[in-house]
Amino acid sequence: MSAPLEPVVEVAGVSLQYGKTRALDDLSLSLPAQRMVGLIGPDGVGKSSLLALIAGARKLQQGSIRVLGGDIGDPAHRRTVCPRIAYMPQGLGKNLYPTLTVFENLEFFGRLFGQAADERRWRIAELTRSTGLAPFVDRPAGKLSGGMKQKLGLCCALIHDPDLLILDEPTTGVDPLSRAQFWELIGRIRADRPQMSVLVATAYMDEAQRFDHLVAMDAGQVLATGSPDELLARTASDTLEQAFIRLLPEAKRSRHQALQIPAREHSEGIAIEAHDLTMRFGDFVAVDRVNFRIERGEIFGFLGSNGCGKSTTMKMLTGLLPASAGDALLFGKPVDPRDMQTRQRVGYMSQGFSLYSELTVRQNLDLHARLFHLPVAERQPRVQAMLERFDLISDADSLPDALPLGIRQRLSLAVAVLHKPEILILDEPTSGVDPIARDGFWALLVQLSREDGVTIFISTHFMNE
Repeated sequence: MSAPLEPVVEVAGVSLQYGKTRALDDLSLSLPAQRMVGLIGPDGVGKSSLLALIAGARKLQQGSIRVLGGDIGDPAHRRTVCPRIAYMPQGLGKNLYPTLTVFENLEFFGRLFGQAADERRWRIAELTRSTGLAPFVDRPAGKLSGGMKQKLGLCCALIHDPDLLILDEPTTGVDPLSRAQFWELIGRIRADRPQMSVLVATAYMDEAQRFDHLVAMDAGQVLATGSPDELLARTASDTLEQAFIRLLPEAKRSRHQALQIPAREHSEGIAIEAHDLTMRFGDFVAVDRVNFRIERGEIFGFLGSNGCGKSTTMKMLTGLLPASAGDALLFGKPVDPRDMQTRQRVGYMSQGFSLYSELTVRQNLDLHARLFHLPVAERQPRVQAMLERFDLISDADSLPDALPLGIRQRLSLAVAVLHKPEILILDEPTSGVDPIARDGFWALLVQLSREDGVTIFISTHFMNE
C-alpha cells in the first residue's frame, strides 16, 4: 500500500493586511497534491492574495505557508522551488508582453527558464499546436482575442513543465466556448503530467463543479472545504451556486432573494435599430452587416465569443465609434455623436471599471451630475436618490478602489442611470462578480426595465443570465 501524498500546500495562521483592509484573517488550510483545487468566493475575499503568497510573488506578513515540501517564506527554499511553480495572475494576458508576438513571448519565457534553442523550439511548437495558436505565432499578443490571450498566458506558464500550476481566475471575461477549450487543454496537460498539482481561483461555479477539491472563501477566511459533491451534500443543494450562498454567514445570506423577473408589458415603438451595421479596422472586419431591432423597455442579451464584435457594436450605438457602413438608429434617428439631445437619452457602462478612482463614491456621482448638465437644484437630491436606490449610503465617502467589485459595479450602474436615460447599454457588467452580488445587480436591471421602462442592451458570458 502506497504512502499518502504530502499536501502540496499547507497554510497556517496566515493574515494579510493592505492599509485598513484585511485581505486574509488567520487563515489555515491544507491542499491535496496532484489534484485540481478550486478557490471559490466573491471578489475581494482574499483568493488572489492567497495564490500570490503561495506562488512566492507576495511577502508573508503573518503565519507560514509550506509549498512543495518547504517554507515559501525561506529565501533558500523559494529560490529552489520557484522554478517548479507556474503562476498565471488575474487579468487577460497580464503575464504577456503585448508588443511581442505569440512566438516572441514564448521564446522569452523559455529563455528565462534557461532552455536551449532546440528545447525552446520543440516546446513552442508543441504548445502552440495543442492550443490552436500555431496559425497566429506572428501576431502581437495585444491583438489577440481574450480567449487566445489566456491560452498564450497558459503556454508561457507551462513552458517549463511545472509541478504546481497556479491560475488566478484564468477565464474571467472569456466566452463559454473558449472556457470549455481552456479546461479541455488543462485536462490534456494533467493527463500527460499526472504529478502536477493545479490551484485555480474562479468566479464560475460551472467550472468549479469539475474540480477535485474546493475551498469556499469569504472575508479572508475559509467557509468550507471538500469535493463538489461533499459541499452539495453538506448544504443540501442542487447547484454549487446555491451551496455557496448557503455556506455564507447568516448576515450575508439573509440579504439574498431569489431573482424574479416579471413579464414585460408590450411597448409600442422601437428603441434601437441596426441595419447592415459594419465596422472595419483596415482590412479587418470587426462587425459584418449586423441587423436587429429592440423594443422600448426590452432586456436584450448580446451573446458571443471574445473578439466577435459585441463591444464594437455597442460603441457604434453610443456614437463612440463611427460605423464604416450601415445604419444605427436610436428612437428612429441615426446615431450622431454631435446630437447631444439624443445621447443624453442613453446610459453606457463599459466593460472595465471607468470611474475616477481618486474621487469618492459621492464625488463620482456629483461630477457626473454636472457632466450631464442636471439643473443645480436637482443634483444633490438625484445623487442622494442614487446612493439610496443602489445601496451605496454606507460607502458614499469611500474611494472606489477600496470597494469590492460588486459594489463598484453598482456604482457604475448608478452613474450610468443618474441622468434618467431611456436606453442603458451594459458591456459585460457582471464578469467576476459573486452570485449574490450578481442577483442583486440583475434585480436592479429588472426594476429599471419593468418599472421605469428603460431599454436594456446587455452583453454577458453567463448563460444563466
